Amino acid sequence: MIRVATALFFAFLLIIQPLSALAAPTPQEGQPERYYVDIDYNTPSQAATLARLLPHWDEALEAGSTRLVLTQAEINLVRQQGYEVNILGPAPRSPEGWPACYNRLDSLFAWLQNFAATHPTLVDLVDYGDSWCKTQGGCTTTGGQWIPGDDLWVARITNELATGPKQGRLFVDAGMHAREIPTPELARAFIELLVDGYGTDPDITWMLDQREIYVVLSVNPDGRRLVEMGVGTEPPFTGNPWYWRKTGNNSYPDSSTCSWPPTSSNHYGTDPNRNHVFKWDEPGHSDYVCAQTYRGPGPASEPEIDAYETFVRSIIPDQRGEGDNDPAPPDTTGFLINLHNVVSGGIILVPWGWTTAPGPNNSQLETIAAKMGTYNGYGWSHSLYAVSGNTRDWGYGELGIPSYTIELDGNDFFTSCSLLPGIIDNMLPLLTYAASISDLPYQRVYGPDARNMAVSPGLVTSGETFDLSSEINDSQNGNQPVAAAEYYLVPQGAGVPGAPGSGMPMSPTDGSFNSPVEYAGAVVDTAGLGRGHYLALVRGLDSGGNWGPLSAQRIRVECFFADMDCSGLVDVNDVILTANAVQRAWTQGFFSDIFDINHAGSGDGVLDIVDIQTVAALFGSPAP
Repeated sequence: MIRVATALFFAFLLIIQPLSALAAPTPQEGQPERYYVDIDYNTPSQAATLARLLPHWDEALEAGSTRLVLTQAEINLVRQQGYEVNILGPAPRSPEGWPACYNRLDSLFAWLQNFAATHPTLVDLVDYGDSWCKTQGGCTTTGGQWIPGDDLWVARITNELATGPKQGRLFVDAGMHAREIPTPELARAFIELLVDGYGTDPDITWMLDQREIYVVLSVNPDGRRLVEMGVGTEPPFTGNPWYWRKTGNNSYPDSSTCSWPPTSSNHYGTDPNRNHVFKWDEPGHSDYVCAQTYRGPGPASEPEIDAYETFVRSIIPDQRGEGDNDPAPPDTTGFLINLHNVVSGGIILVPWGWTTAPGPNNSQLETIAAKMGTYNGYGWSHSLYAVSGNTRDWGYGELGIPSYTIELDGNDFFTSCSLLPGIIDNMLPLLTYAASISDLPYQRVYGPDARNMAVSPGLVTSGETFDLSSEINDSQNGNQPVAAAEYYLVPQGAGVPGAPGSGMPMSPTDGSFNSPVEYAGAVVDTAGLGRGHYLALVRGLDSGGNWGPLSAQRIRVECFFADMDCSGLVDVNDVILTANAVQRAWTQGFFSDIFDINHAGSGDGVLDIVDIQTVAALFGSPAP
């Protein structure tokens, strides 16, 4: 039976919310009280029926969630259809004004532009299209309000200065359904995690050296403008954000008949998550222009979705045949995550959605979903009923890549500010894992994880050795015995180190590799290495022949401060290396403390001509 245990849920509420939040809320004038409820239903057809009754909750019902937030009128409606509804307690009322923990769209976009300008070697912004309102030179709502429209921005996060070709691309989008405002905040936090982690977090550092990660803060900016429009205080504005889901396109026939002011279940626009070209014409949508799941007049009719598909095609190749039963090959590369909100407890939705039949890569897709869930406790599911033209089906169906809709945990489309930081923090490890396996996801997910890596000491003189150790763990990846482990030692900023099996072998600490969890070690020689920051990269192999993803740890190699290549003599190569570093600092804003060596090696926090002169002044001197 698809049912949430009432007692456990109420206990959960007491833990995550102060008691004052459980007191019956005082609604705004004209705003009904809302309640947490548990609806008892057993079958996919019942879930589909409930989605028609409660269209603003269709995603939660599609995922099998029974816990919703309903008004008394909605509770009565559901009960009239014969469903048992258990009221669990009062739910938070809709926000009065704009919630303080959420950025307005203008603030998000301004932050993105400034953040990219501050980190030019790690963030590149791509204008991949225009919203519908912008394509019209601006648009007017049913009520006469003006929306200018917006550019569609995607942030490309990678170390632009890393050598060699990149392998693996992850695409993450947020804000497709406009009222799901926690998702852009998560997307922003993911960008910050990646950029701030470069050079300090070893795993993020190697990922940005070897991967490209694309993040969209708002797929549907016109819709977001309409969400924010509701906080006005004069009619028709309601003083709280509007629960607007769809695009801002009101050009289609009968759009003017939709509710204005909008309601959560009736407004104009197209559902972008029913507008993709793949299986657009299959059952699982509405043709009523005011409905929440209105698919639009044609596949990719919305400029936001047409631009979305065009851009993703430009970075990830089509790797699957045209037949519904054609599997993507094992060496498929790329990964897509479509962020949504809200499902109690959070859930990962797996392709297919347009049919309940399993897809040809179903085993791999489910395995990846289950693995992602180990990072934050989210379950996974297929859609309980048909959903056509959706994003995850398009990513997998057209390109063959693992593609998922992830519904965030929370208590409303505008999740309470007290819960938002924890929800975001809980999702970041999952997104990072997806990036780590994006080079060959159908293979990497079955290989063991390299965990708890350590180097000792963390700073060595060139020519000395250090100890490298790591846990090699296959317990969540097939639970097969570990067969081998290998390592690479590469300069920070280097490209892909080599194909699996080409690294230096590590030895099992207990004498043999024969169980799903093993500990491996190696003594690493730094002979021939110059001064610099290096990454020790480790990966494991299980008995099924599956190599897992790389994990990293930092090590610093030192010698005489002016002997950059640690050759034992300050020579022309040291001058050239320092000059190149200074030039990169000037032209690309990249600072390396290795070459900040004036003041007898102590540096001054700036790379400039003085550092070159310091090396040149010691030219020909043997390193002490």
